[in-house]
Amino acid sequence: MQSDSTLAQHGNDRGRRALAGQSALFPALLALFVGGLVQGQTYLNHDVAWVLNSSERLLDGGTFGREIVAANPPLIWWLNEPVAGLAKLLGIEPVHTFRAVMLAVLALSLAAVNRTLPASLSPARRAGLLTGLALVLTLGAGRDFGQREHLAVALCLPWLMVMAARAEARAVSPLAALLAGLAAGVGICFKPHFLAVPVLVGLYAMARRRSSRPVLTVESLAIVLTGVAYLAATWFFARPYLTEVVPLISQVYWGFSHSMMQVVLGQPVPIALCLVALAGALGRGRPASAMVIAAAAAGFLVAALAQAKGYSYHFYPVTALALLSLALSALTAVAARYRLMAGGALALGMALLAVQSTVALGYRMAGGAYGTATACLVGMVQQNVPEGGGFMAFSTHPYPGFPVANYSHRRWVAATNSRLYLPAIVRLRAQGPLSPEAARVLALAEQAERAAALKDMAHRPALVLIDAREGRHAIGTLPMDFETFYTKDPAFARLWSDYQEINSCVPGIRAFKRTEGA
Repeated sequence: MQSDSTLAQHGNDRGRRALAGQSALFPALLALFVGGLVQGQTYLNHDVAWVLNSSERLLDGGTFGREIVAANPPLIWWLNEPVAGLAKLLGIEPVHTFRAVMLAVLALSLAAVNRTLPASLSPARRAGLLTGLALVLTLGAGRDFGQREHLAVALCLPWLMVMAARAEARAVSPLAALLAGLAAGVGICFKPHFLAVPVLVGLYAMARRRSSRPVLTVESLAIVLTGVAYLAATWFFARPYLTEVVPLISQVYWGFSHSMMQVVLGQPVPIALCLVALAGALGRGRPASAMVIAAAAAGFLVAALAQAKGYSYHFYPVTALALLSLALSALTAVAARYRLMAGGALALGMALLAVQSTVALGYRMAGGAYGTATACLVGMVQQNVPEGGGFMAFSTHPYPGFPVANYSHRRWVAATNSRLYLPAIVRLRAQGPLSPEAARVLALAEQAERAAALKDMAHRPALVLIDAREGRHAIGTLPMDFETFYTKDPAFARLWSDYQEINSCVPGIRAFKRTEGA
């Protein structure tokens, strides 16, 4: 039997290791705070701004699918609803509240990762890994801070580390596993495409253990139950989205998509990093954590390619998780050649991400081109829309509506953040002779878009913006005069007769103000 002095020594050793592990988290939290401060100097992402702004409609008793119409499912709106409510309760700007909540979520995620990192990592290496991860989660997110993919990474990280422990047959606290599973369930439920992540991670864990035991766990049950609860909530609380919005938008949403070749050629760095991370994590002597994270990166890559749009935020999880996998391989792989290969790829990837993020963040700050144009639009909206008044825009992109609505404190009257049917309309019109099915879709899209425009214009916005730039989102340089398209509808033309064009401070963004007494 062990003596009392030996047991006490072991207890002291565990205490020192726990203290060292906690101290390694401090520099990461500092980096997280600094990264958050830098992000706070930029304008909020347009999609994030729209969700935050429109979630206030739910607080006022609105229904997702009616007062808010979007191609995306409602979960992210439901999560933003308490954020908007908290801002209203405390009298704080919703944008600031959102950023603070995001940083809190990121901090909790880092703390959970720290608790599940391999015990063999020295405090210095642990601190370096966590600090690098904190920078990737803040500055590395660039313009996509707060997007669903960004949040999904933070929510899934603790579960991924739990899965790494399962793959190595290490003990996991049931409570920690349950909480990690619940968080991951929320992150995966953001989009159906994200199901590729638990599928690939689960397959790897079972293959490594040669057993199904790694997936027959409390965290897997939590993920499944979270998904079931979300589906039930959507049916009961957002039924118009399922029965009205999805059947209609699913026929035209392809207008925002690109060919697979365009998507792949447009995002070479995340794809290359993912492949290198997978190669670096395969084989004997490599830690399970590196391969679990690489498998998750591959799952998010499948999701990004399946969406076929090539947006930067679709590929953010691929980059972030591939870099984390490479870091784990560089720090814990047994063979020196594998550590060297992973370290070199990690250094190159971090350098490329740093350059990309610096450019993106600088562009969106007050002195950047985007920041200057957005500040100008905010001022123009405030000048021409009275407090309590509303405005809207006809554009295939959330901009110029968002984040202008958030910073101008003027009401966005449209049910959507952009004109969801226009890309399909423009593309079909450009094709020339159409098949009967394509002609049917075009007629449906035109009818739906004109009806939606009339419904939005019925709110009598004080100001209407029209995107008339040479290159426009989803349609590129395809010709179409939005004003001419809408005014061919006599009902819209009658409403439009009350508007007069005014000078705009941003080239390509036309502005129309409702005349006095109209």
